[in-house]
Amino acid sequence: MIVSRREFLCALATACGGCAAPSSSSSPGGERWTSSRLDRADMMAKSQGGKGWAAWRGIRRVKEWNPDARDQALSLTKSLAALAATRAMQEGWLSDQERVADTVREWNGDARKMRITVSMLLQQTAGLEAGVAALYRNPQDKGRAAVALRAVDEPGTFFRYGPACWELLGELLHRKLSAKGETLEKFIHRAVMRPIGLSSPDWRSDKKGRFFLSTGAEISVDELGRLGRTIGALLHGEHQDGFDPAIFARMTRPSAVNPMFGGGIWRNTNARRSGSYAVEVEDSIDPPRSSAFWQGACLSKIQPPEMVALIGSSGRRVFIWPSEEKVIVRLGRARSWRDGPFLSTI
Repeated sequence: MIVSRREFLCALATACGGCAAPSSSSSPGGERWTSSRLDRADMMAKSQGGKGWAAWRGIRRVKEWNPDARDQALSLTKSLAALAATRAMQEGWLSDQERVADTVREWNGDARKMRITVSMLLQQTAGLEAGVAALYRNPQDKGRAAVALRAVDEPGTFFRYGPACWELLGELLHRKLSAKGETLEKFIHRAVMRPIGLSSPDWRSDKKGRFFLSTGAEISVDELGRLGRTIGALLHGEHQDGFDPAIFARMTRPSAVNPMFGGGIWRNTNARRSGSYAVEVEDSIDPPRSSAFWQGACLSKIQPPEMVALIGSSGRRVFIWPSEEKVIVRLGRARSWRDGPFLSTI
């Protein structure tokens, strides 16, 4: 019996399995991406269920193995949802501080749900139950299922990882776009995928054909490199692919409850903080941890605070160093994957 989000996604990925030359450059950790370091990283990336990986400095690929490999992105999809929210705010029909209940009228009268904002959804602090079973077991209408989820925490007080907030965001966007005569699916392709140069020939949907935003896209290593470069530029304060960095910063800012996470992006902000400790994110989100745990957590004590990561189950990763224009992408399928040893190597 599948009892956790991670076990469920691993089983899903297994069931759906069918569906450049090295160079030296200074690395953010104070070392260099020498040929020997990249070779060691190559060995690690290929192991433990690796399907493909690549490292970029700017637009130049400095190491690669099977960069055309394509797989389910799983939780890497969350960053696409944050970009969709960014574009929606740029177009003037969404705000990070608006109350979800202003559009999801079924929530009116529920004291907790009426206080939930778009920002809380993107930070996963809305207080909703995780919703793994309700949302991932082939629902007829995932949006309706998300709206019906219970509020189990006071909004803004607890970080709870899972699909609930993202599928609620999807329902919110769906309703607003329907009123404008556009579907969420067309909007994502128009406003996010096409400008960056991404494709997803297979995107997980519910029985009504509505895209999942918590997990769903299928993207190649090379395309994830493009996504990483776009996000890196935005985090560095640069306009990129039509996205406004200031609005993106609002949509991806972390919460006080968990300073590591916001908008699908995991941050290494605490790396230089006294008493901080590196964690394996995949091992730390289920069951949920207290706010005190996240206050001292980081991705790596070796890598700089500016480094961020997109993290998907079973070793799907996009590591980004914004100021140095560096990106590493790895696709794989193994629960044994660990970020710590890899980040120490590179």
